[in-house]
Amino acid sequence: MTTGRSDGRTAVAVILVSVLAVMPSGRLAAQDSQFGIRGLGTPGKWESVRARSAGGAFAPFDPFSSLTDASLIDVRRLTGSITGALSRRTVQANGSESPLRGTRFPVFVVAGPLNRRIVVAAGFSTYLDRTFGISLLDTIDIRGTPVPISDQVTSDGAVTDLRLSMAGRVNRWITLGGGFHVLTGSTRVVATRTFGDTAFRNTTARAQVAYGGKAASVSALIDLTSALRLSGWFRADSKLDADILGKPVASNDLPNSYGAGAQWRLGSQLTVAGTAAWRDWSTSAANGHNTFNWSFGAEIGQLGSGLRLGARGGQMPFGAGAQPPTEVGLSAGLGKQFSAGRGRIDFGVEHLDRKGTGLNEHILTFLLGLTVRP
Repeated sequence: MTTGRSDGRTAVAVILVSVLAVMPSGRLAAQDSQFGIRGLGTPGKWESVRARSAGGAFAPFDPFSSLTDASLIDVRRLTGSITGALSRRTVQANGSESPLRGTRFPVFVVAGPLNRRIVVAAGFSTYLDRTFGISLLDTIDIRGTPVPISDQVTSDGAVTDLRLSMAGRVNRWITLGGGFHVLTGSTRVVATRTFGDTAFRNTTARAQVAYGGKAASVSALIDLTSALRLSGWFRADSKLDADILGKPVASNDLPNSYGAGAQWRLGSQLTVAGTAAWRDWSTSAANGHNTFNWSFGAEIGQLGSGLRLGARGGQMPFGAGAQPPTEVGLSAGLGKQFSAGRGRIDFGVEHLDRKGTGLNEHILTFLLGLTVRP
């Protein structure tokens, strides 16, 4: 990159705009996931600890996961549930290895029945993580003189999905659900340019970037038998708009999502489930990829309070190269009820391996969930 601009503030503004346009490149300094830095961010997992400990396989049937709305029909009384996650990751890129940490509360749901056939819910989940830090080394031309520079850009924040949803039982076999979603959130972006020549003054620019968007979701549960349940869902998202001080700076299409799952109860002490999901991220950014993801899991013991085991795999939407990065994971967890069934605490652990062109990530996440029925 070369430029004839001598104003450092203008140069930093150019860096900032490039970040907001979600097209940065360079060496990773620190972030939640490196695979979100070349796109809109890292997609969140809309799963409770119970569902995520089983690889995500129970998410379409779990009322405290934000994946489907029809699953809310299983809520019998006013209930609240929150999920916490502590991640430790190792990033391998360009022959170097970096340890990173992150703490998130990715899902919160409050639900309760209006009557025997209708349940309503509200809550939030993480739609996209936008926390990262990158360093760019380059040389620019200033009045005919090459000057080495170091650009550092950090972003701290996320896009949050606020959901209002409802599930209604049509008959004893079919339940339908629908939801309205508002995407909101912000990131604090700081861009600093350091000149290798002390004759030039280092410059820093700061900005608060606000995000907005909307979405709608529909889903269905079909109870073929008392032991076999099927699920299907579809979600349409609008554009994700970004602005600084009320001025638009970027607008990106968001994907449609759809999937299906099956849950089978093999007696009173074993439940298995599997899911498949697709999202068309290729319309969202120049380097976006359509994704297919699968999961399989089992719960041994009483439903909701046993040992969970699961596996998952598939693709991630953003990364360098023509092929999408891949993700494979294993997980396990336990649930324990207390206060005569009025509450449940869930523990889980998840290990993910992510691989893409020129980089790998190994992520160990510890999960803690609390569900309370007042």
